[in-house]
Amino acid sequence: MAEILYALNNSYQSYFSSFKETSLDNHDKDKPIEYLCYDETQKVINFDKIIEDKYPDPYTRPQAFDALYINNTNIYLIEFKNQRKPSNSEVTGKLTDGKRELDKILGLINVQKEDYKFIYCVVHKNCNPHFNRFKCGVSKDVPRFALAKYKESGFIDDIYTEDVNFFTKQFKKKTLKELMC
Repeated sequence: MAEILYALNNSYQSYFSSFKETSLDNHDKDKPIEYLCYDETQKVINFDKIIEDKYPDPYTRPQAFDALYINNTNIYLIEFKNQRKPSNSEVTGKLTDGKRELDKILGLINVQKEDYKFIYCVVHKNCNPHFNRFKCGVSKDVPRFALAKYKESGFIDDIYTEDVNFFTKQFKKKTLKELMC
C-alpha cells in the first residue's frame, strides 16, 4: 500500500480529493448540483480530473471513472452515477478507458500493478424496492452483466454495481472505516 500511495502522492498530490467532490453531478445545468456521497473524511484521488488535465480536448479524451480509493492492496475504481439506470456503454467505457489510463500512470510511477487487486464500483442512486422491485433489480443487473466479461478475462479483479446504501455498508465492511454518504 505504501508504495502506491507514496508514488501517487509524489506525482498526483494536487488530485487528492474527497468522496463528496468526486460524487458531484453538475453536468446537467438545468438541475441543481447533486452529490451522491457527502463524506469528506476519506481521501480519494480525483481520477476524472487527472484525465481531464492530461487530455484537455474533450473530443479526444478517454472516458474515466470518478475516483480511486486505495485500501492496503485493494484499489477501488469508483464511478458515481446519479441516474437510477446507468448506461452500459458509459460504465464499460469508463472502466476500459480508465483502467488503461491507470495502467499507464502506474507504469510511469513504477508501481507493480500485479501487487494490487483492482475493484470497479459503479455506485448509483438508492432505489426503493417497495415501490418498484423489478426496476431496482434491473438498474444494477444490466450494467453488471455488461461488465462481467471484464472480470472473467482478468482485466479487473472484481466488480460491484450497487446503490449508495450498499456501497456505504460494503465500504465499512471491507475497510473498517465509516463513510458518510
